[in-house]
Amino acid sequence: MPTGAETRTDGPVVSALGVRLHLPASVAALDGVELDVDFPLHAGTRFVADGRGGWELNLHRPAVQRFEYRLRMRSNGRTVIDVDPTNPLQVAGPFGPLSEIRFPAYEMPSWLDTPERGSTVTVADPPGALPRPVPVRLFSPAALEPMAPAPLLVAHDGSDLARRGCLLQWACAQERPVRVALLDPPEGFRHTWYAADPGYADHIGAALVPHLRSLVPTTSVIGLGASLGGLITLLIHRRHPRAFDAMALQSGSFFRRELDGQESQWTDFTRVCTAVERMAEAPAADVRPVPTLLTVGAVEENRANNERMAGALAFQRYPLDARIVPDAHNVIGWRDAWSPGLDDLLTRLP
Repeated sequence: MPTGAETRTDGPVVSALGVRLHLPASVAALDGVELDVDFPLHAGTRFVADGRGGWELNLHRPAVQRFEYRLRMRSNGRTVIDVDPTNPLQVAGPFGPLSEIRFPAYEMPSWLDTPERGSTVTVADPPGALPRPVPVRLFSPAALEPMAPAPLLVAHDGSDLARRGCLLQWACAQERPVRVALLDPPEGFRHTWYAADPGYADHIGAALVPHLRSLVPTTSVIGLGASLGGLITLLIHRRHPRAFDAMALQSGSFFRRELDGQESQWTDFTRVCTAVERMAEAPAADVRPVPTLLTVGAVEENRANNERMAGALAFQRYPLDARIVPDAHNVIGWRDAWSPGLDDLLTRLP
């Protein structure tokens, strides 16, 4: 059982050392319950009967300040995966809501209180060899004059980072205004384009980014991507070194055969591994180092391959800010790393 100062909510009991999850018999008649999380958890995940018809799990705190979860609840031979009915804290997940645990030391970014004020226009993707145009929306904070030069943040999965990660609120909170280009793959194209597709990388680096520079006065361009978005951001930079003046790579899918065998059945696994090897092994003389923020969650499966990539970038003389954040592979973890990580990156640019 967690000890120390505990914070009682309607359901879980949280302390600095862990959390006690409890489903009383009044919630539902269940045959078993298991915790479902998106990161390796070495502690047991099965709830035990509490002797009163309910179920309980005492979990020591993993190396995170917060985590997202659902419950696998079994009843009459059926398994239902859903949010914790006793926990009022929820966050939006890619496939529906998730329950959330916040440990006492967790602090939400102060800039979340910033109103999202500005204008968004749809940008026509220039013609290219891709089978579908890339949907692009360009956001300018209200504090920025229409023709004032400013940094431009090019964000892969941009609309999702804006919706679930509040990226545009972050942009509005900056003392130095930042424009944001939200890039979104059409339905069904993300895993193809972002999985180190050279055709997509060439289109963004050679056509779309120059087009964006022509639309608004730009002092510098920062490429932002998380997960597969981090991988394709780095590939764009390597194939078109002048496209980005800086990069923010978060939980990048820098898969390697020896580290990521769990992904080996994925159709594009070999292509990704080959691209990662080539980028990591490139001689320093063959790359254009730019200021780079690299973040990875302390408990996520991608930590090892991100640490390996961080070492490669440092050896290639990138001005690198590598940070391990106390979270897993999720939008909130990426959001929480923007301050101070992305804030600091901006200060290093013209």
